[in-house]
Amino acid sequence: MSNLLKSLPRISVLALGLPIVVYMHLTGAGGHLGLFLTCCLTILGTVTIIGKSTEEFSLYTGPVWGGLLNATFGNVTELIIALFALKAGLFDIVRSSITGSILGNLLLILGLSMLYGGLKHQTQTFTKTGANVNIGMLVLTIVTLVVPSFIPIINKLGLDKQLTDEVAQSLTQHASLAAAVILLSIYCLSLVFSLRTHRFLLMPQTEEKEEPEWSKVQAIVALFIATVSVAFLSDVFVEAIDGLLASYNISKLFVGVVVVAVVGNAAEGSVAIWVARENKMDLSFQIAMGSCLQVALMVAPALVIASYFMGTPMTLEFSMFELLFLAAGVAIAGTALIDGESNWLEGAMFLAVYLFFSLVFWFHP
Repeated sequence: MSNLLKSLPRISVLALGLPIVVYMHLTGAGGHLGLFLTCCLTILGTVTIIGKSTEEFSLYTGPVWGGLLNATFGNVTELIIALFALKAGLFDIVRSSITGSILGNLLLILGLSMLYGGLKHQTQTFTKTGANVNIGMLVLTIVTLVVPSFIPIINKLGLDKQLTDEVAQSLTQHASLAAAVILLSIYCLSLVFSLRTHRFLLMPQTEEKEEPEWSKVQAIVALFIATVSVAFLSDVFVEAIDGLLASYNISKLFVGVVVVAVVGNAAEGSVAIWVARENKMDLSFQIAMGSCLQVALMVAPALVIASYFMGTPMTLEFSMFELLFLAAGVAIAGTALIDGESNWLEGAMFLAVYLFFSLVFWFHP
């Protein structure tokens, strides 16, 4: 047990804030802002335990399955937070968190990985096939999201005389549901592609054998406990966000795109950055891009479908700001990643673009 605790990242000590969150939640101490900040820090500490657990377990499964595993359990936090926000009717927060998660993984996490790894290694490589396929699926996602987002605009501008407000709303809902089903189907096909039919193309050319520090049982138990803790923290986190927005003049777009997305993606993000430093850029790329695609092709569609069962359908009607920044992020990433190589300057450029987007979201009303 002592060896297990010693091997945890230092930031995981923040998970000890769980009893404080419980106390503040039950007594109201600290107010909405205090509860929000304490929740953020505790979730960050807890998700690093998830990240470490999945990293250890991935050593038993290989880099392709390992990247998928890291991305999946990293997105558990994002999915749980989004489901509680969906239940609370915070549709704008949910949609902006989807935007933020895609941009965060594509520009922030991948940018930090390229910068941190590039400072130690002059040039790092990853599979070109994986880069081309992943960018292609992101382009497909953007095209699919454009349709339900543009229907209300076409209606307002009077470009289609057959559209009324009621018809436009119904069409947006149906288009969103159709998009969700199609994106989920593409995600399933991508799993078949990467894990079965073209697994050999996505495997790293040189693979170093690393011995795990945890047993499989230890990794699974730690993963289970951390995931249950995140489920509780996510419920409190969403409640704190709701109170925070009601008490302070803060941009909903910034909270969803930056704050919720960064907190939700901290687990796989920390792993991707760390393994890039160890010159395992293939695994880092698999984690960051895998998480990005999971949000676009699995989490977002799952939330749309789940909203129908909750009785309040959520659409994929994103704002023009979000669509513009998503398209720009995919275009920038596609241009830089298509050669299958990365360096620290490319990482710095990714981070500069993400910082600029975040500032625009901060000043957005």
